[in-house]
Amino acid sequence: MTVQQLILESVGSFYVGGQRISVEGRPEQHLRLTRDLPAYVHDPNGTYAIDHAYVSYMIPATSTRVPVVFVHGGGLTGAMWETTPDGRPGWLTSFLRAGHPCYIIDNVERGRAGWCSVPGQWEGEAILRNEEESWNVFRIGPVADYARRQPFPGSQFPVAALEESTKQSVPRWITNNNRAVAALNAAVEKIGRCVLVAHSHGGGISAHVAMSNPNLVAGAVLLEPHGLPSIEHGATQSPQAIVVGDNIDKSDLYKSLVSVWTNYVDAAAQHGSQAEIIALPSLGLVGNSHNMMMDLNSDAVAELVQGWISVNIKQ
Repeated sequence: MTVQQLILESVGSFYVGGQRISVEGRPEQHLRLTRDLPAYVHDPNGTYAIDHAYVSYMIPATSTRVPVVFVHGGGLTGAMWETTPDGRPGWLTSFLRAGHPCYIIDNVERGRAGWCSVPGQWEGEAILRNEEESWNVFRIGPVADYARRQPFPGSQFPVAALEESTKQSVPRWITNNNRAVAALNAAVEKIGRCVLVAHSHGGGISAHVAMSNPNLVAGAVLLEPHGLPSIEHGATQSPQAIVVGDNIDKSDLYKSLVSVWTNYVDAAAQHGSQAEIIALPSLGLVGNSHNMMMDLNSDAVAELVQGWISVNIKQ
């Protein structure tokens, strides 16, 4: 099979959103960064930038389609879209080849957005998901089968690369949802008209932004989202699709989300908006985990999403 050469027009990054804060009254510290440097006085008082997001972008030379903004899930970063745990090209490459300008966000506290160590700014403490929890939450296999790495029958997740997948987990604050919504909204306002492709908790964040900024969010593809907004007093003005993988019935966590997704789509229809649920098994794509962009058939799922965008979003 001949792979089409991918030529980029530009590659870059920027920061969006956040705020500046001033710190006063904290004691100085005497530090020595390495043995090659003398000790120096570190003054923690001063001005800091916090609550911003980092966005990287790649623009194909032949850019014919609507820009796509990739939004990571909870406890993950934008790296999840770049390369699969077993080393295959990720959705970023697939969407670039399809002609989409691509933007990948590291939202508040994640990846290259960094996190704020100033006491009292973020509520609560960070949590970090371990591999055992990921096995369950990402719906790779039965909890009892983690020790022997036995996934669900027909699973598409690359279990041999589980360790590499675990390396993608980063600390998260569950109290920063509103900050993440504000930062993504700032990204959309800078990028302009775009489609949001978002995973899990990032799907809920993206749905909030789609509702508040319908003129710029041309559509949204939400991969097994949670934290969706109520649309009783407003409508999702742009088309949206909720994409669902396999083995939902084997997880109490995801079985409870089915009614959430159904109610969200029904409420959108009642307000005259277009929203639908796309169940991958019903289309012959079986065995997909919660992290369908990492699965062995990730290219096929990416092509399905690209097809939905082509049909439902004005280019």
